[in-house]
Amino acid sequence: MRRIYVLFLLFLGIYNTAQTIDLYHPTTEILYPSQQYFCVGESLDFKVNAESTSTGDYRISSEAASTFPLVAGNIPINFQSAGADKFSEAFPIGFTFSFYEKNYTKAVLGSNGRLVFTNDAELEDLKDINVYKDRTFSGITGYNDYSRLPSTDYNKVYRNAPERELNLAQIFFGYTDLVPKSTKSSVDYFYKNISVNGKNALLISFQNQIRTNGTGDDSSAPYNSFVLLIEGGEIIIEVRNKTQNSYNAILGIQNENATKFKVPTHNYNNGPWRSEGVAWVFTPNQNLTPQFKWFRNGTQIPGETSDTVNNFEPNDGDVLMVVVTYHDPSGAQVGAAVSDEVKFKLLQNPQISAPTYTAGCGNPAELHVISPDPNLIYEWRSDTDASFSQTGTSILVGNGSYYVQVKNTAGTCTLRSASQVVDISSILPTFVHDGLTIRICDKSGQPSQIFDLAAVTGYPPGADYTVEYFETGTSAPITSASILSGQTKNFTIKVSTNAGVSPACTFTKNFSIAYQSFPPDNTVYTSAKICDNVNSYTVPQFKAEFFAGSPFQFEFSTDGTTFNTTPVNPQTHSSIWVKITDPNFTCQSIVKLNFDFHPTVEIKPFSTFPPHCFSTTEYFDLNITKAELEYSSEILATFYRNIELTDQITDLNYRGSGTIYIKVENIVTGCVADSVPTLQLRIYRKPSLIKTTPETKFSICGTKIYNLTTVIEDYIGTWSEYPEIRYFDASNIALSQVEWESYDAGVRGRPYMVFVYNQTNNLECSDRIEFNLIELTKPVALISQIAVCGETTYALQNFKRKAIVNEPQYTFTDEFGNPLPSNFDLTILPLTVRFYMKNNSTGCTSDFQSITFVQGSPTALISTQTDYELCDEDFDGKTTFNLDTLKTKFISDASAVFEYFKDSGFTVTIPSTYINETAFAQTVYVRITSGGQCPSTAKINLKVNTPVKSGTLLDKYFICYGETLAIDAGAENTVFSWSDGKTGQIAYFTQSGSYSVVLKNGADGCPYTHNFVISDENQPKIEVVNQTSNAIEVIATGGAKPYRYYFNGIMQTSNILQNPTELNYEIQVQSAMGCLGPPKTVYFIKISNSFSPNGDGRNDVWKVENLDKMERVSIQIVDRYGNRVFASGDTKTVAWDGTMSGKALPSSTYWYTLSWYDPITQKTTQRQGWILLKNRD
Repeated sequence: MRRIYVLFLLFLGIYNTAQTIDLYHPTTEILYPSQQYFCVGESLDFKVNAESTSTGDYRISSEAASTFPLVAGNIPINFQSAGADKFSEAFPIGFTFSFYEKNYTKAVLGSNGRLVFTNDAELEDLKDINVYKDRTFSGITGYNDYSRLPSTDYNKVYRNAPERELNLAQIFFGYTDLVPKSTKSSVDYFYKNISVNGKNALLISFQNQIRTNGTGDDSSAPYNSFVLLIEGGEIIIEVRNKTQNSYNAILGIQNENATKFKVPTHNYNNGPWRSEGVAWVFTPNQNLTPQFKWFRNGTQIPGETSDTVNNFEPNDGDVLMVVVTYHDPSGAQVGAAVSDEVKFKLLQNPQISAPTYTAGCGNPAELHVISPDPNLIYEWRSDTDASFSQTGTSILVGNGSYYVQVKNTAGTCTLRSASQVVDISSILPTFVHDGLTIRICDKSGQPSQIFDLAAVTGYPPGADYTVEYFETGTSAPITSASILSGQTKNFTIKVSTNAGVSPACTFTKNFSIAYQSFPPDNTVYTSAKICDNVNSYTVPQFKAEFFAGSPFQFEFSTDGTTFNTTPVNPQTHSSIWVKITDPNFTCQSIVKLNFDFHPTVEIKPFSTFPPHCFSTTEYFDLNITKAELEYSSEILATFYRNIELTDQITDLNYRGSGTIYIKVENIVTGCVADSVPTLQLRIYRKPSLIKTTPETKFSICGTKIYNLTTVIEDYIGTWSEYPEIRYFDASNIALSQVEWESYDAGVRGRPYMVFVYNQTNNLECSDRIEFNLIELTKPVALISQIAVCGETTYALQNFKRKAIVNEPQYTFTDEFGNPLPSNFDLTILPLTVRFYMKNNSTGCTSDFQSITFVQGSPTALISTQTDYELCDEDFDGKTTFNLDTLKTKFISDASAVFEYFKDSGFTVTIPSTYINETAFAQTVYVRITSGGQCPSTAKINLKVNTPVKSGTLLDKYFICYGETLAIDAGAENTVFSWSDGKTGQIAYFTQSGSYSVVLKNGADGCPYTHNFVISDENQPKIEVVNQTSNAIEVIATGGAKPYRYYFNGIMQTSNILQNPTELNYEIQVQSAMGCLGPPKTVYFIKISNSFSPNGDGRNDVWKVENLDKMERVSIQIVDRYGNRVFASGDTKTVAWDGTMSGKALPSSTYWYTLSWYDPITQKTTQRQGWILLKNRD
């Protein structure tokens, strides 16, 4: 085994290309083994296969930043979303950039200070902040983990799968937790393409990098970074003005799979560092030159510094080793040293043993090497047979003279042993069946056979020796043995020289006899009965039926000539030939096989089922089908849901649908019918009603007789299944057709009908429809007389209107069916008109009707005129009068008819709700008719009174914060009702808003409402308060500028209070006109870092000052193990007494996380820190 020794390690960035070397012969180029055998006086040449090579890595140097054009770019690098930890849109490099032996044409910027490259299509998607995250590993406690280069952690860019990786080559320039531009507008990302020394280059600038501490607060001064990518692979990085080294950051590079990286020095590898005022230059493809040192037994050989050593003369046990180190152009060693070595061993003359003879009879003899070396090849030769050649550490041979020889590794010298003579003089013949099985077969079909052992073995008899046979496990000699067909018996042969024969010799050998008897040719076998539809019979079936457990192999033939193991079809070949063989014997037999069949299983005719409508109780009775198919006690019919006949139906009162598959079998023979009969079961759903119920029917005019006949399609539409209508009376008695076509509702009550959708008469699948019976009556005249009030004629239309309501619906005729005259002559009274009325919508005609015209009398009135006075609020002299409210002033008959007119001629009608058209006063006229009498007339005098208007009230007033505003309603009125409940002439107000006052002059005077607004628009209002530990900034709007600002009552003209010292400030803004706005109070949160709950009344609790003034408060306190000891989300519980569950905690340091929402600044703030608890323990 070759061994590579690592002598020492140098840390220069990273050099991960493992170098291996080998020693070989410079002429033959054959590698040397780890152990080399040599002969005395032999010398050897050595060469090592180490050459100058490229690392595929980078060399780092520093230069003055002014050497390179490191300025801000001019093309923005775009980020699609706000927020931190994100990647930009991909932007073009402008040339093919070679980075760690891969080529790239696009790059993506991470908002935390790195460039990433990949040829994966996902580069274009990194901008999606919902999928990807520019994850950092700067080691901020409670915020993120810590990781140094090289590490695949920096390939973990999936937001929701933090362990998933995307291979990215990366350039880091002050990479840490940075504030994004969406938070700080001063942050800028730019790029531009330039030329450097005639080469294409890409400049990336990241200006105003600001580190955050993981909780949203800034924690560093801004610094700028520049990255210059030059065609050919050179990289220049400058991080400028990074003055703080209190946090971890990275400046360096790493390849896609994180196997290589470079940083200037170790602290740049995610440690604390400051800018050094230089640009770091990363130069690719540095060449490494090998240097050589040769060692004999650990001591360096003087003068041997090349890759070759010649004429090396080893001693036994020497070790020759070469050590190779690789150096960059500056001479610095890169990576670990590697080595190879060869151990030397002096070749020795081999020695062999005297011959040993097998079982004392000498044939054959064994020779072996004494203490052989497993790394050498031993070659055997014969002094008496020049063609003899074998290899190995031992051999079995016959008579002759033998020796063994070995060679050195190079094969240039040979050493041999002394010869050994083998002399074998035994007279016993060799037993040729030693350890073998003698196999005997015949075609007698006998179960056993007796064998003569001497005849079977063929061992020759002799006068000088005795031969004996034994069955294994017995001691009595035998001459023959009985062996069963298929049996193997084990035996022993013993051969011994007779007395007086020299040399005396005995050997014992083991052997076996196997016997197999085949059936005679043309033996006929008949199969067990098989089903008439079985179409395959296999070799395993034949063997199991006739030769179970035998070692025979079988082949079928349908023509007696071609045999194979393919199954046969008994239906087409009722007799076949079978070849019987055994791979261990030479015999074979060919026999006949005849097939015997069971009777065919018949499928008797069976009934089908009509489809039925779905219900919860109805089923298909498969017992009917089962009885039809099972024509004898041997036949069984079973039902299945699938053609594979695996999903059996056990409940034959079957409630399913679809295709049912039936298996018909003979349970005695096990045979199944050739085909699988099927049943098609269909269930349909009850139709949906498309017409609303109940069904409306009309009676024969003037009777209660109805024709109930209904068209079912009107309710269910086109229906291909079974439909039926059944009619029933109120007593649920079914109606015949004659009965439902002339149904007497007066006798049999309200009927109904049932739509039946199932011919099986299962009424669960049906709809009951009620009837809406409308009795058609004959029209009857409303009156028998019409009073005549001076008219000489009477229009037919007025006559109809008097006779019946909704008269256009009726046709009037005389007794002969002729139309009535258009006017009636009333010169002679009384006048009787006789007529019929036909209802045009129902077709019903009245009995003969009559109405008589008689002389009428006028309607009697209580008064013929009255006055109607109302107040007007809008001072225009017009208002709305409800004339119907005056009816009782004219007549007590509530049913009297009133008609209103604008003129005294009663020609222009007006509504009962009327707005006077003449301001302040107007007369209108009314015609009144009481039942059966002639109309009388009267008039109504309308009068509009107006209120007294205030001369002092305004529509809008102005108020400043803290003022009281007096509003005078004026002396024109005496009664005042203000909207805030005041009742005096003068009302006082302190708040802005919308108000009103109702005014009247005297208790009976007309009231009116005056609406007005009190505005605070002259007040400056504080819109935003920006608060830091060093200043309070106030932003106000409204009122006249310039403003004056008051902080705790102290006035200043600046809107910024510098260096506040109080825990809270009341802020108020005053306009240039002296109008103050409402104040707001800001609070400073003060957090103490220690307390001692010792009961002395001082510092007994840990409390956050002013936290109770905030909203959405959250306090979490944990111990050093992360266990929560206190939590609160209530502004009333903002103090901790140093206990957990009422038990005092030990003195220790605890950590708090605190957050709150300030309703004044409208910001959420989070703080973290430690608390020292000094308890009474």
